[in-house]
Amino acid sequence: MKIIIASLLLLAATTAFAEPSVTASAPPPNTLGVDAIAIVPVGDYANFAAFGMGPAVRIEIPVGPGSVTGHTGAIFHAIKNNPGNMASFTAFPIFAGYRLPFGASGFYAAGEVGATILFASVDTPYGGSSDTDTKLGLSLVGGYRRGALDIRAGMFAPDIAHAVGLMASAGYDFVAF
Repeated sequence: MKIIIASLLLLAATTAFAEPSVTASAPPPNTLGVDAIAIVPVGDYANFAAFGMGPAVRIEIPVGPGSVTGHTGAIFHAIKNNPGNMASFTAFPIFAGYRLPFGASGFYAAGEVGATILFASVDTPYGGSSDTDTKLGLSLVGGYRRGALDIRAGMFAPDIAHAVGLMASAGYDFVAF
């Protein structure tokens, strides 16, 4: 929880010192893109998951000085102590938030919150079992955007109360409308 509070304070402080844009230009278009996401779990999350990666779809719609954002995708995790690959854990985040650029530099800060659908399954010689749960999740990131390329890194919490990881992603906007 301390990590979340510190990250929120950092995001608030960095947006307070953001440079205003020095040139008036047409607003950026709405964009639709894809991201490749990598997650390194920390804390309790790292007790069972070693690494996560997967694809996501991203939409951005300019509103005010920044953009309203939405992400959805699937993050497939490698499970620790899993001989024979008999267990799986997958997170399906459905997040919405806001991206605030720092002037025309290409750098930005973004925060998103939403539901994370968590799916776990295990197969043993005695049978199999699976479980699905939905938790409140969030991401707080800093990034760099140049043209259609979007690179970001920060914190990903599929379950705000119990799971936090370090996130990095690279994306490309394939549609502007």
